[in-house]
Amino acid sequence: MIILLIAVFVCIALLDVPKLIKTKEWKYLAVFSIFFVIAFTMSLLLFVGVKIPSPILAIQYFLKDVLNLHY
Repeated sequence: MIILLIAVFVCIALLDVPKLIKTKEWKYLAVFSIFFVIAFTMSLLLFVGVKIPSPILAIQYFLKDVLNLHY
């Protein structure tokens, strides 16, 4: 199954990255690469059974404690 996950991400990269390189969209390529690596890492971690905490807790902390916003 890990091989299938890797194959899917490789196919996505092969479809999108050459277009960005051909049109010399380096900023978009950098942003795409960052999100692509994050998505691949999270998918792989979920696949092997690592429990990933919800990002809503970090958002709530930021809003309540850092910005002092109470909703």
